[in-house]
Amino acid sequence: MAVADQPPGKHNLAFKIYNPFADFETVRALWLAMLDQSAHGFFTSWGWISTWLNSLPETSNVRLVVGYHGEEAVEALFVGGAARRRYRFLPSKILSLNSTGNPYYDKLYIEDNSILLKPGASFRPGEILGFLDFFAWDEFHLPGASGDFMGQPGLFGRRRGVGLLVDEAADAHFVRLEKIREANMDYYKLLSANKRSQIRRSIKQYELDGALQVREAESAGEALEMLNSLAALHQQAWEKRGDPGAFANDHFRRFHRELVGSRFGKGEIQILRVFNDKMTIGYLYNFIFKKHVLFYQSGLNYENANIYRPGLVAHYYAVLHNAQKGMDVYDFLAGNDDYKKSLSTDSRPMQWSRLIKGKRRLFLEQMAAGLRRRADQSNKGSVKELGK
Repeated sequence: MAVADQPPGKHNLAFKIYNPFADFETVRALWLAMLDQSAHGFFTSWGWISTWLNSLPETSNVRLVVGYHGEEAVEALFVGGAARRRYRFLPSKILSLNSTGNPYYDKLYIEDNSILLKPGASFRPGEILGFLDFFAWDEFHLPGASGDFMGQPGLFGRRRGVGLLVDEAADAHFVRLEKIREANMDYYKLLSANKRSQIRRSIKQYELDGALQVREAESAGEALEMLNSLAALHQQAWEKRGDPGAFANDHFRRFHRELVGSRFGKGEIQILRVFNDKMTIGYLYNFIFKKHVLFYQSGLNYENANIYRPGLVAHYYAVLHNAQKGMDVYDFLAGNDDYKKSLSTDSRPMQWSRLIKGKRRLFLEQMAAGLRRRADQSNKGSVKELGK
């Protein structure tokens, strides 16, 4: 990943680039200082970021970029560099926000992604992304970017020969748990008649084999045991569908074992088991951030799937469990799955986007976007040129 000199006179910001594998403590101090001042979510917290950095080979092309007004740091982000071939013939230099740009390592699927920005700092249009002038690039990936970040005034500015491609837009659905407490813990009141009926019928079937219970892991050791059981159920279900499943990726599996082991004691990990006397209905792997519960992964028992609805039932009990604990939000994260919509009270936007540089690439992406839109009648792949 080649780095150029500071372009003279182009920005108010001065950018500095740090290698986290050569100077981890400096990077740690800089990131923590920005976190203290900046709005952020779990996926840019030090718990996630430090585990991610430690999981990568030291040869990885990942760098910390910090923007300064004078001596004051006002923005920070990690940039990953990778190379790929598009359409089998077009080499492409890729930069990626808070991720590597390598699909193998990016199976972690970051969400609520953003650049850390100091509140009150002023930026010229396009200046937040001024660090791109340091690098040779053809695509800048913004995976799982939050709607708030993408709506930042003047984020992109005018860039001749550069277009913004939206690969995917998906809402993150969530439950405001105060609404359940206001309903005297009657979650059914917030659900449609059809969803209430589905959940009640399934619970009735499960309770033929004993009352349903929720067990929350009470130690890092117990959480890791539950994670193993969750992974086994997850893999079993996905392999039956002909998909390798998330835990088939060695890096994904190692990362989450380290994350659970290192962050459970910090109160950032929740793993739940929902069960009756006969069977485990499912495991849910959640993150905890500022009284928000973020559902990340599940392992569900699909035995007699025509009778039981393990996902609906597991989340129903998980929502009630966290409402009773005094949490503020149960967040399903991004995805327009029916169960996420139907179990939620609110939603917020999220987006997977790319900046594409060069007329040839823009033309190819516009052509491909048109084909995708005709195929699925969606807004996926919409391209907006930034120089017009």
